[in-house]
Amino acid sequence: MAATDPLSIRQLEVFVALVEQGSFTKAARHLELSQSTVSGHVADLERRLDVRLVERDRSGVRTTAAGQALLRPAREVLQAERNARMAVHELSGLLRGVLRVGGSTIPASYLLPGLFAAFHEAHPGVTLRLVTGDSRDVVERVRNADVEVGIVGAPPQDRDLESVEVGKDRLVLIASPDHPLVAKGTASGADLKNHAVVTREEGSGTRAAAEDALAKLGADVVRGLRVACEVGSTEAVKAAVRAGMGIAFVSDLSVKDELAHGTLAIVKVRGFDVSRSFHLVTRPEALLGPAARAFRDVALRA
Repeated sequence: MAATDPLSIRQLEVFVALVEQGSFTKAARHLELSQSTVSGHVADLERRLDVRLVERDRSGVRTTAAGQALLRPAREVLQAERNARMAVHELSGLLRGVLRVGGSTIPASYLLPGLFAAFHEAHPGVTLRLVTGDSRDVVERVRNADVEVGIVGAPPQDRDLESVEVGKDRLVLIASPDHPLVAKGTASGADLKNHAVVTREEGSGTRAAAEDALAKLGADVVRGLRVACEVGSTEAVKAAVRAGMGIAFVSDLSVKDELAHGTLAIVKVRGFDVSRSFHLVTRPEALLGPAARAFRDVALRA
């Protein structure tokens, strides 16, 4: 096999699986291949490219600079191969394959389930795979072709990506029912500095939107907040607030059940009024496969 021959789709698939799974053993299990077959494909790919793509260590494998450079185009090639299959099936009205969708915390929990149901009803031959993360992580996954479609709580700043609004929510301040601010009814920005706060991690669209709005109430409001804990999910935020750790800003979509059952309460904040849009993020139209276009259409009709 000549070094100038086209690279094998199978070898690229094995390489991407190896990087994503983190070890030869896990990659073999994921692909339902033997470990020796996985090793052979990677070794052949390295010989054809005349570079080392991965290095073994005690924790598994890590990519070399060459391997990292190959990862994004390899994912794009694999997505193009899936798109080619889908395009042929689309002609006969039988859309099939796998569509990977990214969702930040709120969309993944409260928006995407309904969209998945509507999409599955229209295209039962397509398997949907949800990948979750904060907004920044989901946008990065779209950019790197790890997912074809993402829905996040803040529009991306990357000009190489396209986005369209597909839903809305409002940010509210929640507290345990016995919190002093609940009895007070309405709080000012200055009041917030006197109470512990539970917040999401850096990169969260909810956190960014809340901090932007608080900054408009006074330059020192955000700086003066006393953060009791920083957590990685809305469910963890709600649990910490119920336990009395502090107050927190969350999406109103996420607390409907808790408000109905009286386990959480909303505190109005004077001057704080944040409506937020959810955005469906993709790479440019020309790079989208049939399933991604179909999913976008479903989201826009919802």
